Amino acid sequence: MEKIAVLVDSCCDLPKEYLDKTGIYELPMQIAYHDKTYRDRIEISAEEVYQNLPIEIPKTSLPSGDSIQTTLDQIAADGYDHIVSISVSSSLSGTFNFLKVFLDEDDRFKSAYFDTKQVAVAAGLIAVGAKNMIDDGKDFADVTAKVAEMITNTIVYFCIPTLTYLRAGGRISATAAAVGGMLKLAPIITCKADGSYTIAAKARGMKKGQKMMLGFAQDFLGDDKDYLLAVGHGADEAGGQKMLDLLHANDIHGQQEFLGQVGPALGVHTGPGLVGIGMVKI
Repeated sequence: MEKIAVLVDSCCDLPKEYLDKTGIYELPMQIAYHDKTYRDRIEISAEEVYQNLPIEIPKTSLPSGDSIQTTLDQIAADGYDHIVSISVSSSLSGTFNFLKVFLDEDDRFKSAYFDTKQVAVAAGLIAVGAKNMIDDGKDFADVTAKVAEMITNTIVYFCIPTLTYLRAGGRISATAAAVGGMLKLAPIITCKADGSYTIAAKARGMKKGQKMMLGFAQDFLGDDKDYLLAVGHGADEAGGQKMLDLLHANDIHGQQEFLGQVGPALGVHTGPGLVGIGMVKI
């Protein structure tokens, strides 16, 4: 009988209730300041990252080789012989390609690794869908086929008060950041087909941005009723709840729904005040 583990990196922002499930393993990204490097979510929280941003904007990097090896050893020790590995977009991080090397060389497992071309809650929802199938007793072939399908049926949009932090991390150009700042716009960011960031729209403030994200969600769903939904926020729980309430008021209700704080690694690049949505058709 196959015993299947789900392996994610911390940029996937997997909901806590799933991180606590047996058979889920998370690789921590690294958050590096000038004097110390921290493991994402383990040694530093998003709130601590936000508090330190006026002093220093840290760098982020992929999980260490030691942490990958330690996690794979733990998965084997726990009796798993199959791994479904779900990673943040390879256009935004080297995690997928680095992890692939370890999985290819480890003959203890039959592994399938996926570049979601997404980030944060959208990537996390793909992992949620995979874990649900595993818990329902689906076999490895069915789970991996469904993950590949879900990747093509996923969206993420997040609205942020400033482009300063995305610019500092090299995720967008200086010109785009300057224009957005001058016009006092709240940009709405999404992932293109290749998994890189692009500005989907520019809103006059966060309230308008949430209404625009509602429109994107409605366009994505059409008449589809089978989907997972997550709302993420950056130290703005009230803003996140307002976004979820707006979706509900417009008859958008996921089969499963999650509301939570985005992780430290994303917070470095977006700063406080983010409100975002992720959706996966299942």
